[in-house]
Order: sequence, then structure tokens, then C-alpha cells
Amino acid sequence: MKLKKSQKFFLICFVILLFQLSWAIFYSPKFNEKHISFYNNKQMTFQAVISTEPDVRLDHQKLTVKPTELRGKVLLRTQLYPEFEYGDLLEVKCKLQTPEQIENFKYDRYLARYGIYSVCYQPQIRSLRTGSGNILIAGILKLKWLMQTKINRTVAEPQAALVGGILVGARQGIPQDLLNKFNVTGITHIIAISGYNITIIVILLLNFFTSLSINRKKSIWGILIALFFFVILTGASASVIRAAIMGSIVLLAKHLGRKSKVSNVLILSAVVMALFNPKILIWDAGFQLSFLATIGLVYLSPKLIKGFKWVPRKFGLQENLTSTLSAIIFTLPLILFQFGRLSIVAPVVNLLVLPVIPIAMLVGFLQFISSSVYLFLGQIIGWFSWLVLGYVIKVVEIFSAFKWASVEVNISWWVMVVMYLILFYIIKSNRRKR
Repeated sequence: MKLKKSQKFFLICFVILLFQLSWAIFYSPKFNEKHISFYNNKQMTFQAVISTEPDVRLDHQKLTVKPTELRGKVLLRTQLYPEFEYGDLLEVKCKLQTPEQIENFKYDRYLARYGIYSVCYQPQIRSLRTGSGNILIAGILKLKWLMQTKINRTVAEPQAALVGGILVGARQGIPQDLLNKFNVTGITHIIAISGYNITIIVILLLNFFTSLSINRKKSIWGILIALFFFVILTGASASVIRAAIMGSIVLLAKHLGRKSKVSNVLILSAVVMALFNPKILIWDAGFQLSFLATIGLVYLSPKLIKGFKWVPRKFGLQENLTSTLSAIIFTLPLILFQFGRLSIVAPVVNLLVLPVIPIAMLVGFLQFISSSVYLFLGQIIGWFSWLVLGYVIKVVEIFSAFKWASVEVNISWWVMVVMYLILFYIIKSNRRKR
């Protein structure tokens, strides 16, 4: 049987992806004296630059640093104060340690995907100077900090923290109790910058613009521009860029229509992203979820529409419903395998909450812009933000209160594989019927 050009391209990309996957599974790094991890289990004093935005928690902060004289990265876990910024040059004194697995969490593999093979707990840190990082990244992070500050001054908590989480992925101020409720109801993805929530939001925005009779081509360009600014505002990290790429693929799928072309774009994007970091294929749950959600949105969503013709198409309700369900269905096996928890109420809560998230994002952005001009104007718009997110919180509180809202369901890897084979068979058989 002679293969078409598009099929040959897909097959080549698939083979490359298998090689990348094999490398990610079997490759074990070797360190020499020029790499910082060569000195694990030894007391070290070294100078290093903070290479990413500090990860500030309630009672401590984590700093990812790059030594100036050696290759590699080190994760420092230190006290909440003094405060540090991206680009700070530090003198660090501590005992380097090799990351270890924490109970069932493969913490060592989790850090390896970021190229981190050394950690330091309770290091002695002395700040030498600021401004040693990339000027562009420093400027972007300053803008992100300004955005969070303005939002905090124009709306009360916990809505302020939620706006920060939805707009720029800042979850630090969200109460742990509320985070737990988000986990139980299966909507944590709305406050985590990943392809999973970006792809859903992209679909919701596209449906919203279409319902307003705005030309689809103009809508797509508008959303792509919005994605670009979204990447900038959230710090332009590798995970956010990957998420934006996945969101763009969904837009491309809607524009091209032909599934063969979309398949090639989807697998090519996976190959390119894995080229820079093959470890994301097996150790980055965010990448995996976003990839699977995208597959669900592109291939399963059109099939589900046939069963939901009774849902009104006005304001994109029908497509929002099928898009949400397809993303949930296609990510469920991986979620059960990775996290061992099934949220019974997740489909209903997602359907109630997701349609208002684009509104919350728009109002939050207007909050920031208006408060930059005149604080009182920002506070007025902040009232609408408080109202919208108050609705989200109320829905979460109501559904998380049910004892059966979430149950433990642990599955093995082979069960997960079987579930995905069934899903792909359903898609393939439906395509043949057509």
C-alpha cells in the first residue's frame, strides 16, 4: 500500500518521537568536575545567578540558580526572607545533595526535566549584586509583578489571588483550603498555566467571538495576539510557551478543518518541543495533559457534538460543552494513573465554571490597565471581578462539600494504555464510518 505524503511525514515524526522517548527513559547523565552535580554530597561555596523567577511559598522560597564557574543548575530551598529576584548574583554555601524520590512522588525525575540534579536545603546565602540576568526576561517579570500588585490593590482576597492565578499563574496567595477544594472538584487547571487550560480557554474565546458574528479568521488572529501577550505576562517560561503552542494548534485545527494536516502539525510540535527537552515526554505531566487535551479537542469533540444536538448553539454553548467533555475524557486515564484520584463532580463543575473564565481574564486584564491609569477606576472594575470569581468560588464550595465528590482510583500503566487504545479505536472507527 502506497502511503500519502502526509502519512509518510506523520510516520517519520512518530519514529523520531520514539527515539526521543527511548533517550528520555534510558539516558543517565554523567558529570565531570566542570559540572556542579559532580560535587553532590560535598560542602561547597560558589557564586551563582538566580535563573528563574523565585518560587515563593507560604513559609519558604525556592531559588533555581546557575553557578558562574560551573555547568548545571542547583535548587535552593531557603527561608522566606530576605527577598530575592531573578538575576541576583549570590554567594552560596551549603552541602549539595542529589534529589531523591519523596514517597510515591519521583522528585528526582521531576527536577531532571528542568536540568536540575543538585539541591541545597538551608543554604547560607549572601547577595552580591542585582541585574545579572537577561534584561528582557527581567523586564517581563517586573511587568508581571506590577500586574499582581495592581490587582491586589483593586479587589479583595481570595478573588485577588484567583485573578493572579488565572492571568499569570501566581498561586502563592490562594488559601490552601481553597486549593484543596479546587483539587476535589477537578478545576485546578484554571490556575495553572498549562496547555490544558489554554486550549480550553482558546476554544471558549473562539466560540464567544463566533457567537458575536465576528469573522473566524479575525477571531483566530485576535486570539493568537492575545496568546503572545499572555506568554509575555506569565514570564515566557518554557512550559508556558509549550502551552501556547498547543493552544495555537487547536486554532489551526479549527481553521484548516482537515484532520490529516492537524495530525502532522500536532506530532511535529511534540517532536520539536521534545528536541529541546526529551524528558517532558515522560516526566512532565503538564505537557502530557496539554497534548492529550489537544487531541481530545481536535478529534473527539466533533464526534460528541452529534450526541449533544439538543444543546442550544447560542453563545457557543453546544461547542463549549463538547470541548470541555472531550478534554476531560482524553486526560482522565493519565490523571488516574498519575494522581490516583477521580473527581466525580469535575464534568459538572467544569461546565459551570469554564464559560466564565474568559470573562474573568478579560475583567482582570481591564482591572490592571484601568488601575494603572486611575486606582479608583480599577477598583470599580475590580467589583465585577469579585462578582465573577465569587461565583466560581461558590460553585467550588458547594460541589466540594459532597462526601462523594472525589474518590481514590489507582490504575496501572497497562490499564491506562488499554483505555487510550479504546479511545483511539472509537475515533478511528468513527472516521471510517464517515
